[in-house]
Amino acid sequence: MRRGIATVSLSGVLADKLDAIAEAGFDGIEIFDNDLTASPLSPTEVARRCSDLGLTVDLFQPIRDIEGIEPARFSDVLHRVRRKLEVMDQLGARTFLACSNALPTALDDPGLSAAQLHAVGELAADFGVTFAYEALAWGRHVNRVGQAWSLVQRADHPAVTLAVDTFHMLARGDDGTALAGIPGDRIGFLQVADAPVLDMNVLEWSRHFRCFPGQGMLDVSGVVAAVLDTGYDGPLSLEVFSDVVREADPYVTARDAMRSLLFLEDRLGARVSGVAREKVTVAPPLPARTDAAFVELADPDRSEYPALLTGLGFHLAGRHRSKPVTWWRNGGANVVLNERSAAGPAPTALGLVAPDVAAVSERAANLLWPAVDRTRGEGEADLPGITSPSGLHVFVSASPGEPDDWRRDFLPHDGTAEPQPGGNDWLGLDHVDVTVTADDLNQEMSFFRTLFGLRPEDPEEYIQPHGRLRIRALRAEQGDLRVALQVSEAGSAPRRRGITQLAFATADAVGAVRRARARGVEFLRPPANYYADLDARFALGTDLLTVLRENDLFYDRNDEGGELLHAYTLPVQGGFQVELLERRGGYSGYGAADAHVRLAALTAPTTVASTVT
Repeated sequence: MRRGIATVSLSGVLADKLDAIAEAGFDGIEIFDNDLTASPLSPTEVARRCSDLGLTVDLFQPIRDIEGIEPARFSDVLHRVRRKLEVMDQLGARTFLACSNALPTALDDPGLSAAQLHAVGELAADFGVTFAYEALAWGRHVNRVGQAWSLVQRADHPAVTLAVDTFHMLARGDDGTALAGIPGDRIGFLQVADAPVLDMNVLEWSRHFRCFPGQGMLDVSGVVAAVLDTGYDGPLSLEVFSDVVREADPYVTARDAMRSLLFLEDRLGARVSGVAREKVTVAPPLPARTDAAFVELADPDRSEYPALLTGLGFHLAGRHRSKPVTWWRNGGANVVLNERSAAGPAPTALGLVAPDVAAVSERAANLLWPAVDRTRGEGEADLPGITSPSGLHVFVSASPGEPDDWRRDFLPHDGTAEPQPGGNDWLGLDHVDVTVTADDLNQEMSFFRTLFGLRPEDPEEYIQPHGRLRIRALRAEQGDLRVALQVSEAGSAPRRRGITQLAFATADAVGAVRRARARGVEFLRPPANYYADLDARFALGTDLLTVLRENDLFYDRNDEGGELLHAYTLPVQGGFQVELLERRGGYSGYGAADAHVRLAALTAPTTVASTVT
């Protein structure tokens, strides 16, 4: 499968875009007219540069508003197209894209439009090229792929073909079935883009929020599979408009784009057959399940972390065979302290159990996710590490008891620090919050989706005292891993990036908080108004309200009666918090109704105190 990308999908000037696209390994490009117009390079020089870089010019685009034109003005259209065809000839492009007319003056006359498309087809044939006609989702009279195909048929010219754009189709509610009966040799070009599902003007949606496959929520693979099933033999080409790609490093964007096409091809492997199946590259399968194993805290300066962990009920469970790393455990919850890390005190890595380890490592390499450079001692577990776009290191372990189980690398502690009474009952790591930049959000989500198959949940947004907080949670289809990606847009200093919250599950949140407080751990204190509001919303009994208030616990209940009791430590060294939570009755959320209270409480003077006294 030939892989291409439109130059509009990257930032920078045309020459820089070509270099970035070639370095990422693309086969061809769509040259966006605006990029060429603004370039000091002549079309011939651009063609030569592409040839030197091993790129073909697969498409020149767009030529707009060529149909539905007042007949008296159509000669102007033919003049404009002729001049662009002369440019195309110098570029060496054999296909151009024509968008459906979006002007308010466009005429709603299918017969006229078909005749005008035929006339443009005649002109294209004179130059030995073809054009692909695309239904813009905001086109004045043609905004669905079926309407565009109808006009292509009525135009009845071999140089007039259909363009399929996944965004325009899916944004209008069409899916792959809309392409039924269209021969593959009449589809002149396929453009691919994903997007989050948003309720907004489709033009604004398209211009600002498109993204690469795997970063949005549209059924891109369904449309592409339908195109391939027609026998289409052209390139698989990305066309993404967004505020993010307009500002990002073009080399980073190009690599991200290539990765997204490889992921798309991987998904297509299960949806196409025959010749189409032979063309796509399929990576090793997703892990059968993905569970949280441990969190690594960098502790090069012997920080307050051991005291914090002891206060939370963890005990020293083991020491690494060859590295200055210790393993701390509380029931099913595991934390490792790395004294050799070059990073300052902070959470730096996440350990996962995701069999088969070798397959996950190979899948990461196939999808171009960078590996962590690490040393492995003789006889130690193979724990491949992968770096996410935010810089988080993710290590992959085999299942408990297997040769590559991460716990095999630790020698049992000598027993001088035994578990404290009632302090070995945590269930495990419930979720981690990872704060990323707005520019990294789509990439970070793509990392967890493409590599581990995590499913994005509905986006959430909260008001902070000095800005807003956007959250996109992801959850394993099989397994207990949950990751909540956060973008903090605050007017004050930006929040720390990386892991900013560790949420541990317990069967008894009240008891866990009481024991931790007795050992000196300080917790975030909600205001009295919060508990009055709880009573108003849920009509809680006096006894439960008292318990919640006395233990600084937050509370939520869903419509099915499921409950969440949770508390947060004050921010600790390294800029993160620890959350203790208890889920009851199948509650699966994160306490969204409490978020604004917690964020406001973080600005209170008491939050600057040490978490362990």
